[in-house]
Amino acid sequence: MASRRNVVTQWPPDNNLWAALAGTLCRTRAHLAGMRRIASWDELRSRLGEPKAILCLGNGPSSEGTGIESAGFDCLFRVNWIWSDRSIHRDPNVVFTADLDAPPGPAVPIVCFPTRQDANLILESYARRRIATRTEYLVFPELASPFSDRTWSHRPTNGALMVAAAALLRPARLIIAGIDLYLHPDGKYPGATDEPNEYDAMHDRSIDLAFIRVVLDRFGGDIDIRSQQLRTALAAGR
Repeated sequence: MASRRNVVTQWPPDNNLWAALAGTLCRTRAHLAGMRRIASWDELRSRLGEPKAILCLGNGPSSEGTGIESAGFDCLFRVNWIWSDRSIHRDPNVVFTADLDAPPGPAVPIVCFPTRQDANLILESYARRRIATRTEYLVFPELASPFSDRTWSHRPTNGALMVAAAALLRPARLIIAGIDLYLHPDGKYPGATDEPNEYDAMHDRSIDLAFIRVVLDRFGGDIDIRSQQLRTALAAGR
């Protein structure tokens, strides 16, 4: 997995003229390379066929818990690219990432980035390496939403942003698994791993919980949380 870069923790990051100019330049380069930016949640919803049930699947151990393989859904969201080494749910419609790792195959899902800085670096890297040149992408805080209208002291994880994006598409049902808040007794990921079962410094568990709670409180459909750790933490916060 690609190493982490030095990034600001506040989210969304403060925008300035130079960031705006860099974003415009990157969008132009991405367009010339065949990469297409999705500019609204309604556009994404249409692009995905107006999904009725979205499976939001993080990479924690509950992502492969009982019943996940047979869960009923018509749209799959995943985080980063680590799932490409697993045996189930390897064909997501949208991937939420800030990693420089290359998509694992020729069929590239829609990619959602947490900041314009991440989008600039990763899209330029794709173009330079001549990979994923037909990518469709979006930058979460560039699309209007109630979740990026306020500032969070730490960046919500890609898993939290994934749940927010799914809710903004207004499906009838959300299924959430694999977001275990790094509290699962089996560790960070399913199977053997030596990675510390903890948040990176740019993230914070309390911010993730607050963010996800705001998202789910605003969601009007059915919610099926398959992570005991997330379910317990959300209930305790109330």
